[in-house]
Amino acid sequence: MLTTIAENLGAAIGSKYLPNTNQLLFTEYSKGALSVLDLVAPSTGVVSSGTTVIKGTWIFDCETGTLGGDMSKIYDIWWEQIDNVKRQMVPMAGVGIVNLGPVDFNSLTPAALQSLSFGSTPIPGNNDATNHLTANDVFAVRTKSGNIAKIKVLQYGYDLKIEWATYKFASPCHTIGTGYTMPEDVVTSANGLTAYVTERTGSLVRVAMNNANRNAATVIATGLQAPHQMCLDEQHNQLFVVEFANPGRLIQIDLKTNKQKVLLNGLNNAIGLLVSSDLAYAYISEQSGGGKVTKYSLQGKAPVVLATGLTNPFFLTWADASKSSFFVAERDPANRVTLLKTELGAGAAVQVVTGTGVRPSSVVCVSASQLLVCCDTMIQKTDILSGISLPTGLFKGIGLVPWNLVTAAGYADTTTQPVYPYQFVKNSPFGGVLSLQFNHPLASQQGVKYYRVLVDATPRMDTWWDLKLNAANGKYEIPVEFKPETKWGKDGCYLMHQPGVFYMNSDLGLIMNSVSVANGKRTFTIEFYTDAGVKVQQQVVFVMIDNNVCTAAMDMPEIGGVYATTDCGMLKYNNLADKLSIRYVASHPTLQATYSWRVGRAGKGPVPGVPECSVDGQAQLAPFTFQKNVGALLGACTSAAFYASVYVAARAINGYGRQSQYDRSLTIAFALTH
Repeated sequence: MLTTIAENLGAAIGSKYLPNTNQLLFTEYSKGALSVLDLVAPSTGVVSSGTTVIKGTWIFDCETGTLGGDMSKIYDIWWEQIDNVKRQMVPMAGVGIVNLGPVDFNSLTPAALQSLSFGSTPIPGNNDATNHLTANDVFAVRTKSGNIAKIKVLQYGYDLKIEWATYKFASPCHTIGTGYTMPEDVVTSANGLTAYVTERTGSLVRVAMNNANRNAATVIATGLQAPHQMCLDEQHNQLFVVEFANPGRLIQIDLKTNKQKVLLNGLNNAIGLLVSSDLAYAYISEQSGGGKVTKYSLQGKAPVVLATGLTNPFFLTWADASKSSFFVAERDPANRVTLLKTELGAGAAVQVVTGTGVRPSSVVCVSASQLLVCCDTMIQKTDILSGISLPTGLFKGIGLVPWNLVTAAGYADTTTQPVYPYQFVKNSPFGGVLSLQFNHPLASQQGVKYYRVLVDATPRMDTWWDLKLNAANGKYEIPVEFKPETKWGKDGCYLMHQPGVFYMNSDLGLIMNSVSVANGKRTFTIEFYTDAGVKVQQQVVFVMIDNNVCTAAMDMPEIGGVYATTDCGMLKYNNLADKLSIRYVASHPTLQATYSWRVGRAGKGPVPGVPECSVDGQAQLAPFTFQKNVGALLGACTSAAFYASVYVAARAINGYGRQSQYDRSLTIAFALTH
């Protein structure tokens, strides 16, 4: 379900989510402006409020507080009576609804109401034990006019007595900087004080966020060819940008000296850009050449095409903190958002949003489920997990892996549900820091107040911090420490998020470093308690923990039992038929790793007739042996320099991405001479 949260924009293109202030920063191409969208806008007052009775089969308008019996009229909700038992509260077309349970009606501020996730599923109101609309239950409605109402059930029956209050809000969009010439993309420093903007006319500028007009900006670069998406690397004080030209370039800009360095040439109308954390790869969308996204090596390796046949692919956005997948906006006529993995074979492209507004340019990932999409004249919000079969209980899973996609052996297997957007390599073990996710609103509805997490019957005693929403201004700026309590003689009891209180990581329930437990299949038991200490539910999940480190080792090459020297790396051969051998190790204690082996001749780019020797496969305990005739390696040369490298990649994930800290690699150089 796509919801328009801003409209009448001047071609919204690049965007950046500012989590602490809960805002979206974006460029407006045709207006030459930098603008901000407040995801929690200030309330301008109450539209209507009071108490009333919604008659059975009647509809209710939250804007005016009036009832109606004519379904042809435009109202907000319908108290539907299906038969003598089945009843439900139905949102009308375009209206959103969410049930909150028996929360404090008065504590639900306008800011808190805007932080809710609205859907289109009716609230069950059956005249039996499944009824959710019992006395003191509270639900919220996003009205047909875009206002938000909170509604409390005072008395349940065929006729439903309610109390309501409907709030209106100020325009969430405001311009913070003007005077730009066709601005394309914007990125900000980590502290949010500085922004960088590309202009299609060829400039890159830096500007302070508190004085963001173009005439206050500092020019960093000029003469670029239609610069588009950027990646900022603050650690090394540099920025990367692609050009929408054919041929176009990937350019690295030193932000101290403003010096430019061309990293890639010959790009075909490049638009989108992401750079891996280790700066080894660039992921680039190109509109010419079949609409593709390519993984380009910045270290001389061959490029890998991750997807083709995309429709006018535009900007790219990381989908998770580990940078193992990313979203790409596809413009008209497709008008959709697609999710891609950074590695081939890690899952096919998944179309996560279809039917967006015309010409989507960029997306931001506010949470695992919520995306904001910048289209030409509007910004839309959507829940990309809506409609996907996910766990309905209180425990949701580990990171982005739902617990029902963890096998009985403890491995993640998201491939059993291919429509799920966050795909991992089949049967991946878990490792590193694990984030356990919970359905806190549902806990409130079911009277659950505390929970415990036990690993092999030992309660976890972890602590962590998160930021709480300031209900007065809609910003995530209040630090809160989560730590265990001892309740009813039980250690490791954590308090569920309380109704009306919102955190930046809304589902988070535990952060644990899995190295604190032994490798192997562990039993995770999650217990749920009422305020009185009555255990009402329990969930058991088996989790395979694997924090083992890979091994990469290599001997120097040898010919006929004579090894290359380690000092100079020289190895003599007698004739071209001599066989060169290299013994190497690509191993992992539980074999939960893959490896890549490369041997290549030194020089600029690929050598005709002398292909790089490459092998990709499964790690094993026994050593491997590479063998090749000298003549096949040398080609037309009589002497040449070579490299040999092995990279061993652990398969363990933390629920967001692969745990590359357990990888190991080794590279050697040698020369063949006669």
